Parts: sequence; structure tokens; C-alpha cells
Amino acid sequence: MIIKYLKKFAPQILITLLLLTYFIPSLKSIDRIGNQWLYLSIINLLGIIWIFFDQNFNFKLLDFRKVYIIRWYLLFILMSLLSFISSNNIPESVFTFNQYLNCFIALSLIFHCFKKIKYPELFTAQILFTLLIFELYYSFKPILDDIMSDKLVFRSMNYSGLAANINITSFSIAFKIPILIYFLITQKKLYVKILLSILLSISLFTIFILGTRGAILALLISFGFYLIYLGYNYLNFRKELTNIILIVLAIILSFSLNIKTASSNKNTVINRASSISLSTTDGSVNQRLRYYKQGLNQFTKTPLLGIGIGNWKLNSIMTDKDNIIGYTVPYHAHNDFIQILAEQGIFALIFYILVFASFIYIIIIRKLYYKNIIYIFFTASFFVFFLDSNLNFPIARPISQLQYILILALVSTKQEE
Repeated sequence: MIIKYLKKFAPQILITLLLLTYFIPSLKSIDRIGNQWLYLSIINLLGIIWIFFDQNFNFKLLDFRKVYIIRWYLLFILMSLLSFISSNNIPESVFTFNQYLNCFIALSLIFHCFKKIKYPELFTAQILFTLLIFELYYSFKPILDDIMSDKLVFRSMNYSGLAANINITSFSIAFKIPILIYFLITQKKLYVKILLSILLSISLFTIFILGTRGAILALLISFGFYLIYLGYNYLNFRKELTNIILIVLAIILSFSLNIKTASSNKNTVINRASSISLSTTDGSVNQRLRYYKQGLNQFTKTPLLGIGIGNWKLNSIMTDKDNIIGYTVPYHAHNDFIQILAEQGIFALIFYILVFASFIYIIIIRKLYYKNIIYIFFTASFFVFFLDSNLNFPIARPISQLQYILILALVSTKQEE
């Protein structure tokens, strides 16, 4: 009985096990991502063994030629491997390549699992929604505790939750905001809509307290796509009025709570949002622009194979030596595209960009947003990740990669429908 049940829900179980990477603890390590990558490697290995022994899956390597996203991702992986030729530190290249390879394997496994799930869109949305609940519990609960004891600290690392980093947590929550909006507008019962509206308020308030400006900008993407949805449904505007009111109230409530709990005007979302600019007088912006320039300069010196995958953290010691304080080394260029360009060269970047382009191409050519409105909101999440990739380094974080891979795999299954 148990074996029959496990076999029936094997695809869902495997995807769930992959997403459990979110909850792997630090185990007293400085950065928990080491443990998360190790866990992901183990689940990937088990998934490969299981699929190859399960004839019903009809797993074929040749499928990669047909599926745009997986094909370009595979070529990106191969170019990353080729960049070993120019690497000055092979062990570091092996370590980083292993991360990229694990993401590719996870993408392939989830893709094949989705082909066996009856309603993959709903399953994907439910998983992301569940992750949001846990994420808010671990991040919002300490915020609430500090509010109750009058000890709230703006951008405190105590609120970083599962990601152990406030910027990663902010973007992770922002990534799932469109899915929360989707559930709110598709529920029929008013009390469920109200509960989801309250959850939206909590999500927005948490992002405001974490104060990541990029994530605040990402919220504009989410609500922008909601406006696109309203444009598609302008004939049903009256039916959407309740949803609009609840979403607007959630925004107003989160703003009000942020202003009320802020210890000064500097800690309000309005102040953080108004400081978003390309001004080099801003320390954070100036730092990122410096990294971007260094990465692009490096590309001009090694355009084909770069400096070798994983070698940016070593190269940056030399390029940023005049700005390094103490022992703080810029591990990342804070832009995945520029870092790939510097480390793996122009062809690796082209293949990586084609992964993003293929997602949009499939969405448009298959008109998925007409067939199911949920794809409007998946596309919003996709652009949140794209923004994150231009400002931070989600390619190095397993929890950021896995939720992105989830929607990549889903859209890949719709290519030939």
C-alpha cells in the first residue's frame, strides 16, 4: 500500500525533497549554503537513480535537444566546463561548477516530474505559497516579537529568516508575491480573500522592514503585472472590484505599519524607495557600479573563456585592492550576467541569456497567459528573479535558484503543447 502510494506521488515527492533545501540548517557553519548544496547534490543523485530505474519516465538525454530552456542551459554548463582551461584555481572552479551542474540536474529532474503531474501549474503555485508561509514565519515572527517588546531594528539580521541574509530573504518573498496575488484573486470565498489580503500586508511589511531597495523595486513588477491582468479582464472589472479593494488595503496597511513602527524617517519604505538612483554618492550603488566596471574591464581582456568559472572572488582581490577594507573581499560582482561574462566568457553569457529569452518566447508563442492566467503571475516572478540577477548574485544561492528553476521547468513542459 505504501509502495503504491509512493510510486503514484513520486514526482511530487521528488520536487518537494528538492525544495526542502530551503530548510537545511547551518549546523554551526558560517554560511549555510554549503550544507544546502550538499543536500541538493544528494537529492539530485537519488533522483537520477530513481528516474533511470523507472521505465515509465522514459528519460532520454536526447530530449535536451528539443527543449529550448534545457538545451541552452546545458550549453551554458558545457561552456562553464570549458572555462577550466583559463582557470588559475582549478579546485575553486570545480566547486562552483558543481553548483551550476546541480542546478541543471535539478531543472532536468523537475522537468521530467512535471510531465507526470496532472496539474503542474497548481502544484507549482501551492509549493511556492507554502514556502512563503514558512519564510514569513521565520522572518516576520522575530519582527513581531521585537515590535511587542519595543526593540524593532530596521534591517536587522535577526529578521533574515531561512536565507540568513536580509537581501536574499527580501527578494525571495518578493518572488512569491505574484503567486499570493494569484491565489487572492482566484479564491471565491470572501473570508479566504481577506486572510490572503492580511498575508499580503505581512509580506509587504516584512520587505519594508528588511529595507532591501531592489526588492521594493521588485514589488513594482508584481503590481505592474497585476495591472496587466486587469487589462486582460477589463470587461469583468466589477467582479475584480473586491480583489482590487483588498489589494489596495493591504498596501495601505503595510505602509501605515511601516511608518508607525519606524524609529525615524530614514527607516520608512518611502525613504528607502526615494533613495533608489544611480547616484555614485550612494555607497551601495557606488560599490555595485565599481564591481560592474571591473567585471566588464576583465571581459575585454579575456573575452572568450574568461578567467575561469569561480575565479572572480580571487581576481577581485587584485581589481578591488584599493577599496578593500580589512579582510572583506568582493566574492561576487553583484550582477550574475557580468560575473558570467568575466568568468566564463561571451559564449557562456549568450547561452545563459538564451535561457531567459526562451522562457519569454515560450510564454508568448504558446500564448500561455491566454490559456491560464497563472502564467501572468509566473512571468512576474520571472522578472523579479531577472532584476535580482542584475543587482545581486542569486546564481550562487540554492534557494534563489530552486524557485526560479521550478517555473523554468514548468514552462519548458508547455513548449510543445
